[in-house]
Amino acid sequence: MTRAAIALGSNLGERLDHIRFAIDAMAGLGKILSVSGLYETAPIGGPEQDDYLNAVAVLETTLPPEQLLLALHEIEAQRGRERTIHWGARTLDLDLLLYGSTVVDSQICTVPHPRLVERRFVIEPLIEAWPEAQLPDGTPVAGLLAGVAGQDLTPLGPFWLNDGVPGGFHRKGGWWVVVQFVLIAAVGGGLAMGGPVLPGGTALRIAGAALALAGLAQAFLGIIQLGDRLTPFPEPLGGGGIIHGGVYAIVRHPIYGGIVEGLIGISLFQESVFGLVLALVAGAFFWMKAGREEQRLTRRFPNYDDYRAGTRARLIPWVL
Repeated sequence: MTRAAIALGSNLGERLDHIRFAIDAMAGLGKILSVSGLYETAPIGGPEQDDYLNAVAVLETTLPPEQLLLALHEIEAQRGRERTIHWGARTLDLDLLLYGSTVVDSQICTVPHPRLVERRFVIEPLIEAWPEAQLPDGTPVAGLLAGVAGQDLTPLGPFWLNDGVPGGFHRKGGWWVVVQFVLIAAVGGGLAMGGPVLPGGTALRIAGAALALAGLAQAFLGIIQLGDRLTPFPEPLGGGGIIHGGVYAIVRHPIYGGIVEGLIGISLFQESVFGLVLALVAGAFFWMKAGREEQRLTRRFPNYDDYRAGTRARLIPWVL
């Protein structure tokens, strides 16, 4: 694994959304270690254009520098980057600044980036994200800041997260997890309350027990197949890929679906009206959470749409 520093910039369209997209996409190229705060700068050179948002991300990756840069260009293209005007406005600009202590000078890329030492909007966020960064000759990047201190730069504070680092509570969808556990607890409270009883008697209880056991089995198989990629957050873990086989061949979110089946099944077994209503509310929530997760998976894995088209059920096999 090699540590690489990547500069992000955008001055066209929804600038922050473009940078967010890039961070999400780069997580599929390795492990993101840190992201600087956001900075706003006036454009340098080129035609008249709007100000830029800039940041620097530090990525640990196994990709060689040329392949990494080509992958970054693919991410740019996904946001409509056009290279028609030199130093012109752009939806997304991703530059490979450093790749460990490696020096590269090829037709594909030049590392370190040739203008790294000239730009405050690169050096300052790079120091923030990677304080001990050095050029391949051992020169500390922090020592370059004095030479560009006169350039205008407006710090905008932390990134879109609380802590400024990918993996933070908000970015990963932490509040979805909080609501998830609140709803599960609410179903338990509804079952404990007693109240109105569902009609159906023994047949209903048998059906409920069968559904609860089916849900438990479905969720268990989903957990086993995910292995170390298991996370309660909608944000998928870096690396990895899409699981196509096993229970994931018939349902895209077997764990969420298994939880829903289990909650409904227990409510039926207990003949609880309150429990069933709250279980259905929880089911609607998990449907939305799964949809949110799929948006992120689509950004992370370009072939996720093909998997979704071939696996129609989101929560319950062959049903929903």
